[in-house]
Order: sequence, then structure tokens, then C-alpha cells
Amino acid sequence: MKEDITALSAKFVNMHFVNEKYHKNHSQLIHRHDDVLELLYIMQGDGQYIVNGKAYLVQPGNLIICNAGVMHGEAPYLKHCAESYCLVLKDLYLPEFPPNTLSKPSDTPVYFFTEDRAEVEHILLALYAQHAHSTEAYTVCNLLANALLNIIYAKIVSRQKTGALAQKNDEEFIQSIIQFLDEHYQEPISLQELGKEFHISPSYLSHIFKTEIGLPPIKYLMNRKIGESQNLLMNTSLPISDISDSLGFNDSGHFSRTFKKYIGITPSEYRQYFRNSK
Repeated sequence: MKEDITALSAKFVNMHFVNEKYHKNHSQLIHRHDDVLELLYIMQGDGQYIVNGKAYLVQPGNLIICNAGVMHGEAPYLKHCAESYCLVLKDLYLPEFPPNTLSKPSDTPVYFFTEDRAEVEHILLALYAQHAHSTEAYTVCNLLANALLNIIYAKIVSRQKTGALAQKNDEEFIQSIIQFLDEHYQEPISLQELGKEFHISPSYLSHIFKTEIGLPPIKYLMNRKIGESQNLLMNTSLPISDISDSLGFNDSGHFSRTFKKYIGITPSEYRQYFRNSK
């Protein structure tokens, strides 16, 4: 059984606001700390960050976990263009990420905050303000740091509950995505929403899906929609506008253009062809 992170007494050590100016004065080469944990949150801009020898694309709303003993740092030779907050803690180890085991999609040390992004950023900004303007605010900083940890813990639990994806191989993981798309193809699903559903980077999800299936997940979803529309056009008398609505298209015109792009003829021409054949 995993240790409950909420029961751990993390201690606040330090906090840094990292921007281009800070980057010029402080080396950000690959390094590690033997006695502290670092939490790096990307506030603005994007770039690459390396953890345990693997490069991750990071963007606003991302939080990177770097346990004690884990090699980490910014990708060398790239211009620094992100603004981030680095929170340093001690007496804490996040058991989700032991060193040298970051190999599965769900084992990524990067978390993606969306609906709870404002909450995370409010805590970080309050924490930085307390630390920057008062040398006697340790107690407040410690409380705010632990509040942030509780939010991160909720993310870890959510990731674990989503089908225990960390224990699955790539094939099983892809099948989980396919099953989800097959069950929800009538809904308007974006790549970002798909990444949020499976708690991994949208770009990485798209990469491994295309590697296994041969086409990106959103194109698979569109093929699924068009395939179902073909079935409805052939075997029902539903109006084309109703078919369009049932498959989650914005309007029947968009549906007709998309159908023709994939099939080569319009939905009405397709339906008429099969009526003539019968």
C-alpha cells in the first residue's frame, strides 16, 4: 500500500521565480539534489525539461516533480523563454516516482492542471509573496506548501484510479483509448480533453496512438463518426441534419463537407447511390 502523502510533514525550504534574468545568473544544467524535492510549475512560456534523461515538452499549467536523487534540469542549448516557480521542500518523497523507473506513459513526472490551475497558481503566488517579503513567514509558507501538496496528491490518486494505467503495457493503454473513443464518438472530443481523461500529455498520447494504430486519435475519432454516418445513411431514413446532430457536428454543412472529404461524395449522394442499388 502506498504511503498517504497527506500524512507526511513536508518542510518548506525555499522558492525561486525563474525567468530569463534568473536563468542568466543561475546555472540550470542537469543536476540533482540528494536531500530535497523540487516542484517546478510553468506559469508562462514553454520549453523542454529533462528528468532522468528524458526530455518533456512543458507549457503553462504543467508541474514537474523532481524527487531527491533524480537528475533534472532544462534542456541544454535551448533559449530560456519560460517563467516558472520552483518550490523546494525537504523530508518528503513522492512514491509515485522512484528514480530510474520513468518508462511508462502514466509514470511521467509532469502533471497537467486545467480546471484547478487557478487554485494552484493562487497558492504559488501567495507563497512567493510571503517568502519574498518576509523573513519571518516560515509557518505560513509551510502551510501553503502543504496545501499545494494536497492538490498534487489528489492528482496522483486520480491518475492511479484511471484504470491503473501505470500497470498496463502500451497495447492495453491504446485499447483503453480506443474503447473510450468508441463509446464517446458522438461527442465533440479534443486532443486536450483526451489527454486530460487519461492523465498524460496530449502530444505524447497522440504519438503513441499513431505509432500503434497508424493514425492520430482525433482522425480515428473522425473515421468512427463517418463510419457511423454511412451506416445511418444506408439503413435509416433519418434526415441528414439529424444524423449530423447525433454525431456531434456543429452543423449539417460542416458534416457534409467532412463526409465528402473522407468519402468523395456528399451524404445525400451517398444515400441516393445505395437507394438506387437496392
